Amino acid sequence: MLLLTVACCCGVPLWWAAPVSSQYPASAALPDQAHGLRLRDDERSQATAEQLRNEVRKAHLLAEDTFAGVYGTSDGKRVALFGGTGFRLTPESDADAEIARLKDQYALGDAVPVETNVRGRYERCAVGRMDGDAVVVCTSVDHGSLTTGVFTRLSVEDSARLLDQLRAEVVTPKQS
Repeated sequence: MLLLTVACCCGVPLWWAAPVSSQYPASAALPDQAHGLRLRDDERSQATAEQLRNEVRKAHLLAEDTFAGVYGTSDGKRVALFGGTGFRLTPESDADAEIARLKDQYALGDAVPVETNVRGRYERCAVGRMDGDAVVVCTSVDHGSLTTGVFTRLSVEDSARLLDQLRAEVVTPKQS
């Protein structure tokens, strides 16, 4: 009985806190190149990144830091990547809320959950349109960050995979 009491009193809180402590706090930095993509520094891309950063700041007032950048390839694929760091108590709900926030802006259809294989991280993707072109919007949220990508000329599966790869390079949990 004593072992059961100790397991319930100590084990359950530790099990719940493990993803929180491994994901928060976090920092973010956009690399110049990642997975065949190059951070674009032309005037239009910088203006788009600034607008996205401001929208993230406005939508997520408690974000500790925000980031945004537009990446591209030589064959015309584009990725707008944006998000923020800061503590998130309910990452699953936050992933749903981020897709809902972007629904009108990108004319998104229904979101589909994407398996992350990381406890405490939730990802959603939806197909939509931007400037007449088909896009896939994916968001990945854990207890320390929110990262969203808008992808052109990629499938939902490829977009989700690329978001995971980019997120791994951009968001870094801080070691205590």
